[in-house]
Amino acid sequence: MDAWLMVATALAAGGTGAAVGMRWSSRRRATSPGGAALPGGAAMGTIATALYERARAESVAALRIEADARLADLAKRTQALVPATHPASLAAQIRALDACEAAAWVLRDADDLPDLAGVLVLVRHAVRALDVAAHRAGRALSGDTHGEDADDDPFRVSVCVLNPLHGIAFGRLQWAIRGRTRLSVPACHACLIAASERTMADVLTQRVADGAYLAYYEVPEDRSVWSATGFGAFGGDLVEHVRNALPGGRRAGGG
Repeated sequence: MDAWLMVATALAAGGTGAAVGMRWSSRRRATSPGGAALPGGAAMGTIATALYERARAESVAALRIEADARLADLAKRTQALVPATHPASLAAQIRALDACEAAAWVLRDADDLPDLAGVLVLVRHAVRALDVAAHRAGRALSGDTHGEDADDDPFRVSVCVLNPLHGIAFGRLQWAIRGRTRLSVPACHACLIAASERTMADVLTQRVADGAYLAYYEVPEDRSVWSATGFGAFGGDLVEHVRNALPGGRRAGGG
């Protein structure tokens, strides 16, 4: 989370004083560091909301630039592919192309953080599949045409379920999803620490129809492929889920 979004989130949550260095007093109205009187009550809430929306819009714009760049790099790799002659390597190449296509479809209409996070996760899936394809091709060239992949799921990409923008998971924790019995889900180092210390994790949120923000996994799963799959942590193959949802089915993100 960037600095603006951290400040705005703290404001929206009511942590105004510490977040922006305002001086608070139980006997007088809040003042800015320069001494000017600050609005209170409903006006402060309006300011907090405006700050949050501004910060989120900036985060969305920055993440879209990153997603565009990652997808462009991936497209160069897939366009340079020479179809493999070994069936297992060819299957991995096809999976990479499927993930790349899914990412491009999502990016086309992405307008909030979960969809853009989904693009980055799908790019990870494509890169992983390309790596598997290269490994299998090398193994075939060495004459090992019957060996098994070292991993029982060679295409697995495990990102932090609470916020896939945190990157690759380092462990697992128990987490309640949509009121279900707690699930064992992958999480990054920071979220593992937050859970162990019972502090607030930096959860990825989704803007819903009434303008509110929910943890993305609290969006009804029939309205969000990310909620339905936890970005691949449960619910089956993420790449296939996204391909089935786009372009003729529902949008990837909730709304």
